[in-house]
This record gives sequence, C-alpha cells and structure tokens, in this order.
Amino acid sequence: MFASLGLHGLKNEEIITSGMLARHFLELKVRKGKIAYLGTPNSAGYFLQYGLEPVSVADIDLEDIDDIEAFVFLDDEGFDWNAGINKTVNFLRRKNLPIIVANSDKYYPISKNDVAVAIGGISRLIESVLNQKFIRFGKPDSQMFMYAFDDINKTGHFTKSDILMVGDTLHTDILGGNKFGLKTLLVLSGNTRPESVEMKINSSGIIPDFISDSILT
Repeated sequence: MFASLGLHGLKNEEIITSGMLARHFLELKVRKGKIAYLGTPNSAGYFLQYGLEPVSVADIDLEDIDDIEAFVFLDDEGFDWNAGINKTVNFLRRKNLPIIVANSDKYYPISKNDVAVAIGGISRLIESVLNQKFIRFGKPDSQMFMYAFDDINKTGHFTKSDILMVGDTLHTDILGGNKFGLKTLLVLSGNTRPESVEMKINSSGIIPDFISDSILT
C-alpha cells in the first residue's frame, strides 16, 4: 500500500499503530476471558492471537455480562450505528471494566473534500454521555511516540532532533509531535485543507514547524 503512494522501502515491522499499543495493553492487563468490541470482526480477530475471545456489541446479552473483561472501540464500521452505540452505552453503564479506544482520530478523509466520523469521535460521544474517561492509544498521547522512539534506537543512535513528525491533523499528529519535542510537518493532503489551515492554526494555537501540500512534494 505504501509503495503505491510513492513511499518505497518501508517494511511491515517498521509500522507502528495505535492498535498495536492497545493490544499490548490487553496482553498485560487482560490475560483471558471475553472482550467486547465495537467494530469489524476482522479488527477483532487481531486480538484473538493471544487467547481472548472477542464478542461483538450486537451479540452481547446485557443480562449475562459477568465474563466480559474489557471493552474496545475498534472501527467506525461493522455495526449498526444507532443500535450499536445505544447498546454500548447501556452495557458500559452496567459494568466497570477497562475501556480502550484503539484509535483516537475523530474523523478521517474519504475524498478530497469530505470526511467520515472515526471511532475516536464515537468514543468521545459515549464518554460525554457516561461522564467517563476511556483509555486511549494513539496521537497526541505520548505512548506511541515513546514506543517508536525506543524502537528506532534499537538499530542506531537517534535523538529527537533527527526526527521529523509528518501528519495531516493538528490536534493529533502535530500536537503529539510538538509535545514530544519533535520538529513537525503539516501536510495539506488529508484532514487539514489549504483554505482553512491558517484559521485552524490560529484558533488552536498548535503550530507546525513546516507546512507542505503533500508528503511527496
């Protein structure tokens, strides 16, 4: 996929995702039992590899939830939004358990001009309804930056001044890079559009070091 975008030489083992960090958390905190999820079965299958049994929100029996050990927000697809979100709220009202958001993005681009609501946006809606805070993995939180920084230093000696954080979203990519002490490059080919970039920077106070139309320019 990356090669088709002009990014050659990337290896699978060099890709770090928020889902990886969420999975590592579950490996440490939840060693057995069922894990309820909102998303697609394919994404849930990622967590099957070490023994947990994923259960879709649609298949939860709200009167029989004792053996569910955690809840994970995975995807904005794979469920009926009205029924799935309402059932999630009612399930989480009934039981205290780890609630993990595997991707913090509120939205993502689906075309040049349009976006779709991402699972991070859905989880924030439910946080607001329940007046709770969930466990989040992904930018702008520091876990992913720390993990990546430690990982690249297994093969060499790099400092933060050697690294450029490239992203298309001020509140995740650029804010996360700024907080971790990296130089940042905002690209205008995704969530942040050229016609609104100045307004968004001024209103957010999140300032990238560089701005480019695309990662390929």
